This record gives sequence, C-alpha cells and structure tokens, in this order.
Amino acid sequence: MYDALIIGAGMAGLSAARTLTKAGQKVAILEAKPRIGGRTWTHTEFAEFPVEFGAEIIHGENAITHKFLQESNLSTIAVDRYGKLRWGNPQAVSFENMSGDLRHTLKGLLSTYHQLEHQTLKSDTSLAEYLRQQGYGPDALAKADILLAQTCCASIYTLSIQDLQRELKQSAGEKEFRISEGYQMLLQHLKQGLEIHTSTPVTHIAQNQTQVTLTTPQQTFAARNCIITVPLSILKQGLHFSPQLSPEKRSAIGAMKMEPGTKLMYKFNQPFWDEDLTYMLHQGPAPRWWTPGYGRQSSSVICAFITADYAKYIDSLSEDEALELGLQNLSQLLDVPLLSIKENLLAQKRISWASEPFIGGAYAHVPPGASWAREALAKPEDRLFFAGEATAYHSTPQTVHGAIDSGLRAANEVLNS
Repeated sequence: MYDALIIGAGMAGLSAARTLTKAGQKVAILEAKPRIGGRTWTHTEFAEFPVEFGAEIIHGENAITHKFLQESNLSTIAVDRYGKLRWGNPQAVSFENMSGDLRHTLKGLLSTYHQLEHQTLKSDTSLAEYLRQQGYGPDALAKADILLAQTCCASIYTLSIQDLQRELKQSAGEKEFRISEGYQMLLQHLKQGLEIHTSTPVTHIAQNQTQVTLTTPQQTFAARNCIITVPLSILKQGLHFSPQLSPEKRSAIGAMKMEPGTKLMYKFNQPFWDEDLTYMLHQGPAPRWWTPGYGRQSSSVICAFITADYAKYIDSLSEDEALELGLQNLSQLLDVPLLSIKENLLAQKRISWASEPFIGGAYAHVPPGASWAREALAKPEDRLFFAGEATAYHSTPQTVHGAIDSGLRAANEVLNS
C-alpha cells in the first residue's frame, strides 16, 4: 500500500512524485515506456551535442524549469526565434530583407495575437474568425496558420481564442532557451530518490472509498490516492476506469484534441546556413525549421518540426519519402542546390510522436466553445488527481514548464485532500 501512485514518468509525474516524497509520502511511479521523460527525449548519438527528439525549448525566463536547472547545476543557451524569424518565399529572408507587405503582415499578425490577452471577448470563436474580425484576409490567414497555430499543434480554425487568451495571460516570459546538457540531465536530477517502475503500463484504474487499485500486466498496485499524468490520447482510448469518470470529466476528454507532431532531423558535415539562423517558416509541406545547435560551436544540425495536418501528411509518407521532401524544402529555403545538400548529409531521422507507443501525438489543444475543458480535466475526482500539459489551465499548456506546474498542483491537491 502506497500513499500515492503516479501514472506516467514525464515531467508532470516526476515533479509530483518529488513533491509528495519530500512531504514524507510513500510514492511510486508507473511508466508504460521503457524510459522516463514522456515527450522529452534527448538523443546523445545523433550529433556531437545532445539533440532533443521531443520537447526542446524553455518558453520564458520565468518558467519554473529554470529553478530545477539551478538545483541541478545545468545551464541554458538563449535563443531568439521570433526576433530573428525568417520567412521563405521561396528563399528564407529576415524581417529586414522582406518586402514591405510581407513584413507588415507578419508583424501585424504577431502583434494582433499578443493583443488578444487584453481583449474583452464576447464569444469563444476560432483564432481564424478572430483574425478575420481584425481585418485579415485569406492570404494572411494562411500565413497565420503557420506562424501562430502550428506552434499550438493545431489549425487556426480549431483553436479556442478564450483558451489562447488564458494562455497568454499565464505566459512565463518572452525569452526562450535550450538546456545545454539536454533535458536528459534534468530528468536524471528529478528522478533521484524516486521509486519508478518502467515498462509497466496501467490498463485499469479502480477506486473505492479507501483506496485506488491499478492493474498492470505484471501485478496490481494499491494506494490511497493516484495522480494520472498520461497524454490526452491515452485518456481518450488507453485507460479503463471503474467506476467510470464523471460526465463532466468525460466531456472534457472528448472535447479536447491532440494532433500529431513530427520532427525531421538532419545532420551535415558542414552547415549550409549562417550561425545567426534560429527559425525559418514558409508555406510548404515542412513549414517550420530551426537550428537545435544554435549557440554551440560549429553545429551542423537542422530540424523541421511539423504539427497537425502538415504532420498527418508527413506521417503518411514512408520515412525516406518524408525526409526527401524535407530536404527539398530545405534546398529552397537556403537557396542551396539539392545535390549539394545530399552530398553533405551525414544522418537523418523522422521522429513521429503520433506513432510513439503510450504517447499518440504532440500536445493537446482546446477547440472553440470548449474553453472550460482544461480546468474540468484537471479537477480531482475522489481519490483520482490529474496532471500533464493538457491540464495546465493555471500555467502555460503545451510546454514542459506547464507540465511541471501541473504536477506540482496535483501533488498539493493530494497533500490537502
């Protein structure tokens, strides 16, 4: 018998377990995958530095992630993505070298989006409808889908502006960073002293007036309370509850969406870009690119991060076809012959989070009319507590620090229950 069982050893589960353990509770984490980290996954063999196959960027100088980094003596590399943004048409150029019309549209979209925080919203429409009301036409909306919505792993037609407004109000700051040593080293710090059972998927969750019982293929576990931190896709189809969850909880799970997210990762024997390149966007099949090695010496790794419908298309191709398409996009953006790029290619890989077992996608978003869903998803039900980036209504969802904040919230709910 444990005081608390936690399902999932991602950032939410680890931060919750740490908090409860420090409070003197007997805690165990049950993780379905053979590794910890969830949607954080650092690869140390792809390049000469740690490469993030999953979550990569710390969004904000005030994110709680920095506190944990200080505890573990880890360092960060600052990266300015939006200030140094380049747009491909077809070659990627900076704001200074864009046409006046393109620069006006992109900066206008970014400004309009951030002003959403201060608007009085009469109804919960889509981001697309909100931008239409601000005077943007079809061409600008197509660019906004890549500039604004793809970051949220969604389409501008499926994003709730009320949920986006709440997210903007919970921002952890404007600056962005990467962890020099990789998220893997933070995970190693967070797991110290914790009881973690990997390769232990939970299939059934039963609760009564005295305890929660979790069934796995190996054995059953029992505790007074349970924190569930699994991705939304697993809540939708991977767990059986007895008794079943409340109608409100089931409605929240059903209302929220989780789309694919895919990375195309390339390593060359030399970079084809200048050292100031951080972020490139364009209206193509692989619309968003960044440089994971920015701020490091002589890095020659570049990555396309593709989400929602774009990722569905990339995932429908074979890995070779997807990587070839990415190279074609890269050739256009950098204005370098495709043959030259291929001749210097050392390694390439597609990482599809939709096909990752026990993950099933990138991260969750809220459609128009369902802005209530995050808070409802986070609400405890008797001895069951809920965490994970999808539940981060009081923080920034779709981020690592949002997941951490949700784990701390759920742990405190357990301690106060």
